This record gives sequence, C-alpha cells and structure tokens, in this order.
Amino acid sequence: MTALLGKTLLFAGCTAFGLLRGSRLRQRTACLGEFRRTLAGLARELAFSLRPVSDLMAGAEAGTQGPTAAFFRACRRRFAEGGQESWAESWTAALEQVALPLEEADLRLLQEAGDVLGRYDGESQRQALEGLLRGLEGQAAEAAEMARRLCRVYLALGLAAGLFCLILL
Repeated sequence: MTALLGKTLLFAGCTAFGLLRGSRLRQRTACLGEFRRTLAGLARELAFSLRPVSDLMAGAEAGTQGPTAAFFRACRRRFAEGGQESWAESWTAALEQVALPLEEADLRLLQEAGDVLGRYDGESQRQALEGLLRGLEGQAAEAAEMARRLCRVYLALGLAAGLFCLILL
C-alpha cells in the first residue's frame, strides 16, 4: 500500500514540477503586462500634469497587484526612508530587492526607466517611458509566445518524467 502511495506521490510531484515551470512563464507574461499598464498610466500622467514622481508612484502602487505592487511599494519606501537617495537609486534597489518573475533582459529594460525617472523634466521622462513601453511590448509579446509554446512542453515533460520514474520503480 505504501509503495502505491509513494509511486502516486512521485508521479504527482513530477507532474506538478512541469505545471509550476509552465506557470512561471505565465507569471512573467502577467508581470510584464502589469508593468506596461502601469507605466503607460505614468506616461499619460506626465503628459498632462507636472505632479512629483512620488505622487505618481503612489498612484501606480494603488493600481497594481502582486509582485508589481510589491515593487512600487518597495521603491516608494526606499525613497521615503533614504532621504538623499534618488529615484533612480530607489528604483534599482527595488528591482534587486523584490523577486519579480522576469528575465534579465526584462530587468535591464526596466532599469533604463529608473535611470530617467525623477531626474529630468516631465517631457523627457514621458519620452523615456514611451520608449520603455515599446520595449516592454516586444518583451511581453515574446513572453506570451514562449508561454503559449512551452507550457504544454513542460507539462508533457513532467508527465513523461513521472512515468519514467514509475517504470524504473
């Protein structure tokens, strides 16, 4: 009886590993989409108002959820506590601090936005955000295609690994 339970758990574990790997791809797609929506809102705000970046980030934090909200929360907290720390430094530290389900290329792209926020005039910040949005759009399309293509592959690999382990036992 315990042998059957062990084999069932082994098979379920391998299958779950495949599912978790596929869900990681979907999380990346969702996180990039959330950043795109939030940063598009920031670009619109910069175009129509000259509010300080701290006020804009408060609105960005309120309009997001999950890891993206945690990122904006960490960024605002570091800026408020840092005193002399610039937005770019707070942005960089928050990118390192918060575990975002993004790849290195995505993080580099977001880092470029942080280098501009709070340093230049509103129009320059808006233009930089629009450039970032174009880059994020490409990354999000790539992530969606990868998720669509590889989610089934990871599930199949998990199932195959589970069956392989069952055969060996």
